[in-house]
Amino acid sequence: MRSTFIGLLIAPVIIYFALTESIPNMFILFNIIGLLVVAGGTFSAGVMTYGLKELLTLAKISLKVFIKPEEKNEKNIADIIRVSSFLEKNPDTISTFQGHDIHPFFKDGLRLIENGFSDEQIEEIMNNDVEKRYQRQMGEVELLKTIAKYPPAFGMIGTVIGLIGLLTTLNSDVQVGNNMIGPSMAIALLTTLYGLIFSNYFFVPLSDNLLHRLYHDINLRKMIVEGVILIQQKKDPVFIREYLIVNIKPDKRNEIIMSNF
Repeated sequence: MRSTFIGLLIAPVIIYFALTESIPNMFILFNIIGLLVVAGGTFSAGVMTYGLKELLTLAKISLKVFIKPEEKNEKNIADIIRVSSFLEKNPDTISTFQGHDIHPFFKDGLRLIENGFSDEQIEEIMNNDVEKRYQRQMGEVELLKTIAKYPPAFGMIGTVIGLIGLLTTLNSDVQVGNNMIGPSMAIALLTTLYGLIFSNYFFVPLSDNLLHRLYHDINLRKMIVEGVILIQQKKDPVFIREYLIVNIKPDKRNEIIMSNF
């Protein structure tokens, strides 16, 4: 979450210094018509692609990048080992963990064990949950990736419109037209700049951030499924520990290996 804020701050600072060094008049960068072409065109294309209702969830989806990611694998492995060790000595107390600070998906797995499902049934139910979650969140990632294609395209459309307007002035008065070439060309290129910024500063990084979070979340949940199955099979806690620590980096395994359970 902190790195997301840092990333959002670095790019504007770099762009600001680059622009102030290159452009004497910063006000020329603000063009309402150009913004309307890019933003309005992107919105209309998004509505045609996804529909208004789904497109309006874009802001909610984007805010996910500022939410703290779920716990790391180390904590969840430690929780699985702790629960398996406790249940080995107290097999009839599985319901007591529903109020504990453990991953909600792990709680779901323990509930399935408590309800008497077999190994195959638990694996099928939990893997189905993981698959459906992947499909839902991948849909959000695809929405952002699709929307990211539109701003540069509409930026080019705005540039072409500006160039057409520029060329029409050249036909009327040569002297006036020559004096307007520079400013008019700058305004025409602004829409391309807007499109590139919207796409490469907002939509593409946001979609990649969500995709990275999704992969981590799915891998975490797959590991939890393995842990629940091992608990259901009443495997020794030491075996569960050695089976699951492959999911974390070697330099971070010592704390779990040395822990007392």
